[in-house]
Amino acid sequence: MCNTNNSYFFSVINNFFTSYIPIDLKGLESVALLDRREEKFLIPNFWCADVAVALDSEYNILEINNERKFRYDNLYFDSPENICLEDHIRGRKKRFKVRIRSYASSNISFLEVKSRNVHGRSIKMRLQRKSKKWDSPLSKDEWDFLSERVPFADELSPVLYSSYSRYTLAHLERGERITFDTNLEFKSISGTVFNPLNGLSIIEVKQGESDRYSPLHKLFRSHPNRKVPLGRTIRISKYVLGRLSTDDTLKPRTYAESLRELNRAAQSAQTS
Repeated sequence: MCNTNNSYFFSVINNFFTSYIPIDLKGLESVALLDRREEKFLIPNFWCADVAVALDSEYNILEINNERKFRYDNLYFDSPENICLEDHIRGRKKRFKVRIRSYASSNISFLEVKSRNVHGRSIKMRLQRKSKKWDSPLSKDEWDFLSERVPFADELSPVLYSSYSRYTLAHLERGERITFDTNLEFKSISGTVFNPLNGLSIIEVKQGESDRYSPLHKLFRSHPNRKVPLGRTIRISKYVLGRLSTDDTLKPRTYAESLRELNRAAQSAQTS
């Protein structure tokens, strides 16, 4: 039986990432990919070591102040009608996500607008925050930033907190980034806390143009334990997952089957 306790998991995965050649934030800028295509994969935590070993010779890892694992804190915004949420659930090609993102290790935070256009490309725009408290109310300049980019900006208010730990890999020649998001936790504004992916990690591939022959795609296609939804491209938004997990009055609609698959995968990860 594999131990999926978080402290054990991080000690194992940190060990496998120690052999990677580090890259700093300036080096990572060459693959910033603010206009990109994205794919997400769901894997059990105990697969992460296999992935880390397989990609070692081809990718660099982000390192800041001798740290390679970073905590991300997020505060999402939506309208009273949940326009962002509903557009994601219904699969509308043109949609928005609005959030404050804090990089805990560097004490830097950004107000971000992430939009998806009709061509399936994700475009991220952001403004560094001047406030000392990362989730403090937005300033006038920040509201102006939103108004210029989001049609319903004046209807937005905070709706969800999330946090997770992330490792970031970069393939400089391919212009590709891979992120490992682990220990994902959500908290509603009213204080409800939920951890729906216990024992699981989300791996996201970010590319300028979609390339199904990247090292990660090849690895998952050949993985002996690959089965839906593990190791396959999944339709999942951390924002949608968090809202549906912390508010049972919301209707999952087309996400219902995805949620059932996630629940089965989480249960399986705990007993593997």
